[in-house]
Amino acid sequence: MAQKINQFERVGVNPRWPSYKSVLARIARGPHVEDAFYVSAIREYVTREDARPTDPMMVPNKNNATDSIPEQMARVRLYKVLATAPDNAQWLRELAHWMRYYQVGIWQLFFWAHQYDQFHGNHIRQENYSIQTGANMMAAMAILGWKDAVIHQGYLTHAALNRGHQLVIEYEEQHRRAQAFMLRVFADWVGDVSHLWPAYAYDEPIYEALLASWRTPNPDDLLPCLLAACDRHTWQTGKDSQKNSYDFNQVCRMERVPVEILYILRLRQWEGLPNPQQIDHPLMAAPFDQLPPEQPVPELDELMQGVLKRAREDWPQYDEVLSLPALKS
Repeated sequence: MAQKINQFERVGVNPRWPSYKSVLARIARGPHVEDAFYVSAIREYVTREDARPTDPMMVPNKNNATDSIPEQMARVRLYKVLATAPDNAQWLRELAHWMRYYQVGIWQLFFWAHQYDQFHGNHIRQENYSIQTGANMMAAMAILGWKDAVIHQGYLTHAALNRGHQLVIEYEEQHRRAQAFMLRVFADWVGDVSHLWPAYAYDEPIYEALLASWRTPNPDDLLPCLLAACDRHTWQTGKDSQKNSYDFNQVCRMERVPVEILYILRLRQWEGLPNPQQIDHPLMAAPFDQLPPEQPVPELDELMQGVLKRAREDWPQYDEVLSLPALKS
């Protein structure tokens, strides 16, 4: 196995890999949406004011659709926290805070896609689940050391895939190989879930070798493949266009965040396997040069508790639909 892993010839770092300074400049330019905008919209859901919105552009929520605005709010903030972590001593605390918002929001989004399928006469499936974000957030949960959250997110994302709720263009045309790889590693880790991916998910030799060998006992045997994956990350950064799509594009701001590498290292840690002492690559700059300690899971704040309270009042089957047995079925 070691010989197979070592056969990769490094392509090296992309000379046009965006600098940290350029990432910060793009974040500073925005666009920016104030917290107050999202909080106001979430409170309308919590208080049921969304049934009679004051904004004439808003459609009354007469069907008690489970609102997923917390996911929209958290997604941008989570990407920003990860992108700016080198200058933020509190990045792990902030990552944990916004991850709780993301969790509630993605539960809401998934539940309504499921519920929409149950309505008589609905022949159009909701296709609004981002596999790119779903996999990235699963990996970010692993960075935090939230094992139970990773397990739930992995099964939920596979359920979205296997029930056809993924964003079609992202899935069929943009070919996010890194995110497909992370989900395939998850399936290999837990052993009882799978997805038949399009051909592009299997055509990256670096990921195929990593998938086959991520459990190798000797961390030094894995190091060449991890370094090759780091190189690949730098070449998968840029602005998406009609011609080109990138796994770590400008929208997600992950150009310099080795989320897929740290994900593998955390899974190995959970498997009781040693990790390389150092991965000497510019992508693995501090604070991403080592796995952080596992972080506590914060309690949901009043606003997120209110979101779940209403959802459970409207839909008694809410927790059952989102349970692991249901997601696995």
